[in-house]
Amino acid sequence: MKIAVDVMGGDYAPQELVSGARSYLTSGGNASLILVGKESAIREIMPELPAGCEIYDTSEVVEMGEAPLQALRKKKNTSIAVAARLVREGKADALLSAGSTGAQMAASLLEIGRIPGVERPAIAVMLPTSENYGVLLLDVGANVDSRAPHLLQFALMGAAYYEKVCGIKNPKVGVLSIGEEESKGNELTKSVFDSLKHSSLNFIGNVEADHLYYGKAHVVVCDGFVGNVLLKASESISELIQGALFKAAKGAEIAPEKLMALKAGLKKFSPDAPEYSAAPLLGINGVSIVCHGKSKAPVIANALTLAASCASTGVINLIHSQVEKEGHMSESVTPA
Repeated sequence: MKIAVDVMGGDYAPQELVSGARSYLTSGGNASLILVGKESAIREIMPELPAGCEIYDTSEVVEMGEAPLQALRKKKNTSIAVAARLVREGKADALLSAGSTGAQMAASLLEIGRIPGVERPAIAVMLPTSENYGVLLLDVGANVDSRAPHLLQFALMGAAYYEKVCGIKNPKVGVLSIGEEESKGNELTKSVFDSLKHSSLNFIGNVEADHLYYGKAHVVVCDGFVGNVLLKASESISELIQGALFKAAKGAEIAPEKLMALKAGLKKFSPDAPEYSAAPLLGINGVSIVCHGKSKAPVIANALTLAASCASTGVINLIHSQVEKEGHMSESVTPA
């Protein structure tokens, strides 16, 4: 198995991407890596390549301020385009980037394409809960405007991902809304509620934002605008609470070892926690893993483990069959 890593994307590229790749390989990662980027810059950080690592030299990069589609059309060999092309050509089983999300989505669509039947891809982020499992929230930014059929597909894709990657059969699926009752919400949430109620999924109804982190559902769907606002607000609140906690703890002169234990216990609720920082772009006909632009080496190493897991579990095939089956079910229903 091989993962193509866009080492030129991200706020700390290529240093943290290359360092994360090295950490993954030296700690026993089971996938080989193709580092896509400027070879001279990679060699400055890692003069000797560890076993299972190769470089694909390309100097073009999509800058954060560039319009993704225009940049990809002008620059055919940007690091993200080449990484996606390697997946399309079967030379890599997955791609990973911490660069522009728009550029990664555009490159994934142009080079790899969508799973047949999928209308729109979605970015799925795992958020921590008070339970021993996280909640998969999608979409968190791939689409700013969505319709009910799109959210139905998001639910199908999210459930397939949770089953294959997280190992939970028949995961509970909910819709993010402003009330638990079926009548609550806007036109979009009420419409998708009805669609999900008649689907084959384990649909539990609406989930309010204040219940999201209590593990009421395994998968929760929403449009990308709402999801992105919720994600960023959650990250900010997490940083605020943790900062206030540590400040209060220091002021109370808590012993350093106890303070470190507190910090370790709260780690999973941090916005840069390795287990929650990488997000699959679901709906693409291949594995495309999105990392936060501020990801450091430990997060990149963990994201590579996630990419390898996604590539080895057959989640793409399950999404394909689920979308195809649900489409046939919908076509067989005669309107009243």
